[in-house]
Amino acid sequence: MPKYYGCPCEGCAKPLTLKDDIVVCPDCGAPYHRDCYEKLGRCIHTPAHGAGYEWKFPYQDAALRTCPSCGERTLRSEPNCRCCGAALPPESAAEPNDRRAAQNEQNETFDYDSFYRQNVAEPTHQNVRTAFGQEELIDGIPSSDWSDYIGKAAPAYLNDYSRMQLQHTKISMSFSALLFGPFYFFYRKAWKPAFAFLAAELVLALPTLLDMMRVTNSPLTAGLSTTTLVILSRVMSILSFVLVMVRTLFAKWLYRKSAASHIKRIRSEFPDEVQRRAVLNAQGGVSWAAVVGAFVLLMVLGACFTLLMGPNLSALTGLVG
Repeated sequence: MPKYYGCPCEGCAKPLTLKDDIVVCPDCGAPYHRDCYEKLGRCIHTPAHGAGYEWKFPYQDAALRTCPSCGERTLRSEPNCRCCGAALPPESAAEPNDRRAAQNEQNETFDYDSFYRQNVAEPTHQNVRTAFGQEELIDGIPSSDWSDYIGKAAPAYLNDYSRMQLQHTKISMSFSALLFGPFYFFYRKAWKPAFAFLAAELVLALPTLLDMMRVTNSPLTAGLSTTTLVILSRVMSILSFVLVMVRTLFAKWLYRKSAASHIKRIRSEFPDEVQRRAVLNAQGGVSWAAVVGAFVLLMVLGACFTLLMGPNLSALTGLVG
């Protein structure tokens, strides 16, 4: 993905530097200071998006040179690099004068094995960066704290969260939430959505509960007709489908909100970086114990459910058989 240091911000026309928080229009690729983009509320090229407008790098290669300090392109006409501020030495024939030549030199000595170990096999919070070379604040929290809290899956989650924040959307597909339901949230220690979805699942199972109580002649279902149960079952089936779609599409956003709340509380209570990182690692991550606990809770609720059965439990046994 191209970098934008030295390019003018499309909002204020000032050069974008290493110290700036940079965002890019998801439709045309135009770069902005984050503050400029938020003040505008949209890309200034929005009217042209429908016609397929794409932002282009504003400088020609002939007007650029490669900074020997940071490796980024900067204007030949300026004495200092627009990216890192270092003084530019006089150009020589041996110095690469365009980005492609600099990249070719880097590729000749690039250690792919080391890159894979550091960024894929053993990802850490130091490897989670935006395309612009600096840590991105997601919900006002630096990626280092997010990584410490989320754990090994942090690179994948932060990639999704960066996209969601840039596009101002809450939707991101989660196959884990689709397959495992409320247990996904228990595993991720997102307690509020975990118990909320578990309670919703139990409510949606109400028609099955009432039908079993009716079969066993429970006095609690006296006067409940079969037609009522059928209608109730169909309504709950539709609501169950809606619940699955909501959980699948918004699970990552719900986890993000839950995690952000916990991280902000920890940041306020532990200003020391070393202590904060230890607490984030301890309180974040995943929990198999919570998954087992949720399963045990369902078993206990199932046992309590049998107390509501009628006196004719043999009818239920024959129905199951």
